[in-house]
Amino acid sequence: MQRAEHNDGILATLEEVSLHQLNIEKIELLGHMCKHLRILYFQSNLIARLENLHKLKELEYLNMAVNNLTKIQNLQRCESLQKLDLTVNFLDKAGLLSVQSLQHNDHLADLYLLGNPCAEWHGYRPFIVGTLPQLRKLDGQQIPPSEGIAARQMLPGLLQQLRQELLAEGIDPDKAAQVEDDSVTSDDIAETGYRDESGEMRRPWCPATRILEHRESQAQEAEAESRRKAQQQSYCNPDDIKTQLREDFPAIQEGEDIRQKNEGKWEFTLQDSANGAAVELDVEIGRYMDTSLVKADVQPLFVQLLIKGRLLQLRLPCEVRPDSSKAERSAATGHLLLTMPKEDLSGAASNPAYTRPSASLPAHDRPSALPTKIQPISRMSKAGSGNTRVAQKTSQKAATMCVDVDDDNEDFLPEL
Repeated sequence: MQRAEHNDGILATLEEVSLHQLNIEKIELLGHMCKHLRILYFQSNLIARLENLHKLKELEYLNMAVNNLTKIQNLQRCESLQKLDLTVNFLDKAGLLSVQSLQHNDHLADLYLLGNPCAEWHGYRPFIVGTLPQLRKLDGQQIPPSEGIAARQMLPGLLQQLRQELLAEGIDPDKAAQVEDDSVTSDDIAETGYRDESGEMRRPWCPATRILEHRESQAQEAEAESRRKAQQQSYCNPDDIKTQLREDFPAIQEGEDIRQKNEGKWEFTLQDSANGAAVELDVEIGRYMDTSLVKADVQPLFVQLLIKGRLLQLRLPCEVRPDSSKAERSAATGHLLLTMPKEDLSGAASNPAYTRPSASLPAHDRPSALPTKIQPISRMSKAGSGNTRVAQKTSQKAATMCVDVDDDNEDFLPEL
């Protein structure tokens, strides 16, 4: 009802309301708030009962297609009703007896019941035409006077036949004709299905099933929305972010398996150098990232990078010499290149299971292709530790990696 912006937000004077495809289960308050409605669209909802519409004295067109209706009721006081659309509901043969409640709607000229189970009964059309002599069209087809006369003559026999068929099916026709009751009015819907041998729920197609499936879908959507909000909140919480970032490399115990990790989802290549004498690790970390945020640790069988607190840990395809390794970074692209000489050039070839070819990174983006724009990252060795840690000196700033300003370069971006 918040869509009354075209009427200056005034509900009391609305003449047309569209509330379709909103999964509405029950009609409430509409007859009290919008008493001057002339056109009302309620199609494609989950409404099981026509109710709370008796105050709409000016209502001319009511569309209740694709709902859960099993009876026609509570429209007797809609004195101006001219067109009623009940396409694709659940009115069966017993529901045909509730059609007589429309006999008091003298202006009703157009009725749609296609898609209901009752439309499959052999006497459906003459029964409706004979019961409602004021109709001019049924299911979009004109009703000529001759058809109306013939239908009224057939009506007593059709009514008797219908009652007999209902009795044979165990249905009380007198109870079915009582339009004041409804089979699905409670908010607590009993389970209609069963689980088969595979554990899958099997339900018949009925109004209760539609409501149950809708409520289950609503619960799943609410749960997914709750998880999404919780995840967003964790992303926006500085304390949670801080706990996720690493301040130093994780300790690797002797004999421990080296697991591949890429917490920052960095694009990289790991492969032999062009002459086969070294293993090269090329990591795309971005041109404008400060080099002080990058740490490197080269070990004989694995390498670790700590980039903005995110760990990149890779097992090497062969043994390398950490003390001879070097790190370089391209000032043009920001790529970091670690060159790690092999320990044994005459030994076995590199294990291809631990390599990552350069298909994902274009050759012209590799730092080795831009020697004139590479600034070396200094190496610091721990005395007696047998490993080499490659890191940026605290006194060295990222500004040393910027190229000179070129006024003719349209792609040049100045330092922020």
